[in-house]
Amino acid sequence: MRLLGKQALVFGATSGIGAAIAHAFAREGAAVVGFGRRAPAGAIVRPEAGQVALAQLDVTDEAAVKARYAEVAVPDVVVCAAGTGTFGPIHTATVGDLRAMLETHIVGTFVCAREALRRMQPERRGHIVAIASHAADRSFPECGGYTAAKAGQRGLMRVLAEEARPYDIRVTTILPGATDTPIWDDRPGFDRTKMMKPDDLAGLIVAIVARPALAIDEITVTPPAGAL
Repeated sequence: MRLLGKQALVFGATSGIGAAIAHAFAREGAAVVGFGRRAPAGAIVRPEAGQVALAQLDVTDEAAVKARYAEVAVPDVVVCAAGTGTFGPIHTATVGDLRAMLETHIVGTFVCAREALRRMQPERRGHIVAIASHAADRSFPECGGYTAAKAGQRGLMRVLAEEARPYDIRVTTILPGATDTPIWDDRPGFDRTKMMKPDDLAGLIVAIVARPALAIDEITVTPPAGAL
């Protein structure tokens, strides 16, 4: 129960890595509010320690994000895990697909992390985590828009880490390699048995969050096979 007594917000908690993180936090004793577009609408049901309460939210909607933050206490941990991806060669890509990824990964992370920082600064405590991708470091065919979005998200989090440090707020960016989530459902030809599992990645994030004496600004984690 390493997170007992902690209040956590997880954005993008209805599937994939975000869902795994929300439930991993709860197993460690945190009271977790998980947000997602497919979550139930309406007011947040306040969770008890060890519980996850889901609430509907589009992270690209600034007003909606602010309203959701107004419903909760100052969080101890915020995880920005909302994501989307459209894949294909750049010459067939659309501006609409690119904008959707930039809005979710960059604008969504910006708004959710900014609102967390505004509340954590007076308390001089807290931890903000973003799930980026090692695509921000590596070049992969058919990932032009996704890579641009993840690289922008990574740059944003690097600046956030420096601005948060004087307030004793930790900021960590996770750059995972291939992870077996629904983002691969429309991408045949990849061996998903070789990918990381969301629960394994969530366990690593719990270990980082549960060590307040360590500031881990950025970490890359891949399957044993490396880039797939």
